[in-house]
Amino acid sequence: MSGIDAVKKIVETEAQARRIVDEASARAQHIISEAREQAERMRQEATTRAQQRREEILREAKEKADAEARQSDVETEQILDTYRKLSEERKAAAVSKAVELILNA
Repeated sequence: MSGIDAVKKIVETEAQARRIVDEASARAQHIISEAREQAERMRQEATTRAQQRREEILREAKEKADAEARQSDVETEQILDTYRKLSEERKAAAVSKAVELILNA
């Protein structure tokens, strides 16, 4: 192999090496870009799932609070009915006692 052939071979090898490096760099950039896109999709999916879960938790909490409020209303109404009956019974007893006292006087 002559000196010129050796130089040509070196130049060809360097050119081939540059192409390989350029292709590897382009491929690396493509991989990085895909990884960023995938990370963004995963972040969006996680955000969406978290938001859906938050809405579900809020809905469940509201339903529970509404049920507890309705139960409290029922219990309060029962207590008020009990006090009304007691009040009417005491009122009737007081009227009866007053009539008895008046009649016996």
